[in-house]
Amino acid sequence: MKVFHLTNKAGDQLSILERGAAMQRWTTAVGNNSRELILSYAEPDAYAQDPFYLGALVGPYANRISKGRLRIGQQLYQLEPNEGQNQLHGGAAGLHQMSWHLLEQQESRLVLGCEMADGQGGYPGPVSFRVTYQLSEQSALDVELEASSKVTTLVGPTLHPYFNLSVDKAAINQHQLCLHAAHYAVVDAQNIPTGQLPKVQGSVMDFSNAKTLNDIRLDHNFVINGNLHQTAAELISPDALLRLKVSSDYPGLQVYTGDHLSGPFKARQGICLEPQFFPDSPNQKGFPFHLTSPGQPFKARIRYQLEKAGEQLLLY
Repeated sequence: MKVFHLTNKAGDQLSILERGAAMQRWTTAVGNNSRELILSYAEPDAYAQDPFYLGALVGPYANRISKGRLRIGQQLYQLEPNEGQNQLHGGAAGLHQMSWHLLEQQESRLVLGCEMADGQGGYPGPVSFRVTYQLSEQSALDVELEASSKVTTLVGPTLHPYFNLSVDKAAINQHQLCLHAAHYAVVDAQNIPTGQLPKVQGSVMDFSNAKTLNDIRLDHNFVINGNLHQTAAELISPDALLRLKVSSDYPGLQVYTGDHLSGPFKARQGICLEPQFFPDSPNQKGFPFHLTSPGQPFKARIRYQLEKAGEQLLLY
């Protein structure tokens, strides 16, 4: 399996797989040591059997679609179910399973592309996807997601890395999390939204001020400001030496505490911070989503900004 390597003058290193355009490794210098930021398999070939979407680019539409039902205009499409009767992350043959081809590579920049056929996963197509990874000298990773299609279809991909900023990669319980979100989506037993978007204030979902995760279980979508230059989430390492800030022009952020991870990993060994549209948006009144057509290509941006104790930090 082909692996692409990026680096910058700050000493950050990022490895991307051709399969699923997945983030395999991401390291940064903390003091005199190099620290891994995401969970990964030891061998790239292990990603072929990965059930956790580890580091992958998922889609065409990230998260769940109830009963796999998608209506575009007067046409009803039956998407491939892969989580009970629902579809998750584009189905079993989604973007995470595809081989992405190289379009451009520089020392700190990578552009990959892939084509999804008409009917793949149940989606109308064909659809062309591009992803651009760019490492900045200020220890930021900027990701641009693009799609264009010859027909009207649903898109909304995202990235699915499991973050763990600790040295020993123990459970994330001692990480601190701060979310700049006033509302969250209530879900049913199948993690499908009920349509309710209550305020987080005064609830267990209130992370307006950074707090330690402990044993809080999350697999919820939070409503964020959708501004690339305003932080949506902050994750702080247990030793307080490293902070990850996530921002995006997507309107939602799925936070998943990795409770269903299993061998070779452990439950809660990583946390996912996934900018995206809301789960099941096409079937929910008032929820945002995007239909791509020949005249309306798709673009979304995600920024992961690293900040380290004792260093001059980049402010937005």
